[in-house]
Amino acid sequence: MPPTLRTPICDLLGIDVPLMQAGMGNVAYGRLAAAVSNAGGLGSIGGIDITPEQVDEEIRLFRSLSDGPLCVDLGFPANAPQGLSDVRVPELPGPLRQLKRELDERGVEVVPTTDQAISLADNKKKLEIALDHGVEVIACALGTPTWVVEACHAKGAKVMSIVGLAKHARSAIRNGTDVVVVQGTEGGGHTGDVGLITLLAEVLEFATVPVVAAGGLVKGSQIAACLTAGAQGAWVGTRFLATRESGSEDVFKEAVLEAGYDSTLRSPLFDGLHVRMLRNRFTEVWEGHEDELQPYPVQRVLTMPFKYAAMRANLKSHMSLPSGAGAGMITDLPGAADVLHRLVEETVEALRRVEKTVEFR
Repeated sequence: MPPTLRTPICDLLGIDVPLMQAGMGNVAYGRLAAAVSNAGGLGSIGGIDITPEQVDEEIRLFRSLSDGPLCVDLGFPANAPQGLSDVRVPELPGPLRQLKRELDERGVEVVPTTDQAISLADNKKKLEIALDHGVEVIACALGTPTWVVEACHAKGAKVMSIVGLAKHARSAIRNGTDVVVVQGTEGGGHTGDVGLITLLAEVLEFATVPVVAAGGLVKGSQIAACLTAGAQGAWVGTRFLATRESGSEDVFKEAVLEAGYDSTLRSPLFDGLHVRMLRNRFTEVWEGHEDELQPYPVQRVLTMPFKYAAMRANLKSHMSLPSGAGAGMITDLPGAADVLHRLVEETVEALRRVEKTVEFR
């Protein structure tokens, strides 16, 4: 008989196990989300990096594959412009000129992109689409405005807020969020500089809503530690990136499998906000040129054409590869359901092991 793992958040979100797959940009699409939800967890679609039309398509795909609950991850940073045309773009900094030369040598063309992930108007439209589809959960990255919470609650959707600082958790709770996801600095993608165990303890001291742990979690023993500390669940990213259903490029998955324990760095070079990613040529060219980094969202507008050019060419060395610090412990590429079941088994096993090794009254 398979092990059982439940916390109160399972009833709140309508899931069987308190494990949630992160809404990773260019990775988490309908197929991956459906596999996770069908296995009893909460599957998520990463809506930040795709168009409103693609958000609609991926939600429809999910609904065709799963009857489980769905989360759509969107971004609402306070300093986001209304649209791409509002951003004044300077000349290419030296590191990007160097990348362009290297891509040109490989016959890879760098062309303008219509990336709208920074657009507030764009994300508002995606939110409307998700709520019109009856999406059960909206995850807010980079801020949780009150108007987003009110819009979600009006349609019966729950709100999860992903935060990297205790003060951001306080703000999200004050604005009415239903769940706080505390992501430690170990997490891939946008992340803060406070370690998960410390951040989790800080937020649990004042949280009046369920708290979920995130950041570098790829093993059940890590999840068990977070549950013991008081978290009600885990938000898992990179471990689900390295699955068969993941929408990331095969070379991206290969890079995760090849990663060591010190293969990531945290830097604003991706979009002006701090992102943890795998070290490669895309990151190397910025070493010693940190003074040429631009603030968000200018840095994003500058780098996106290079990101997408390298992705189209499957050029792993020059791609942007957001990844958590736990990548060094990932050694295989199973199905997403297998990952979820394995994490449950490992978590239960770790909790049982504590009962045998720790004496308490």
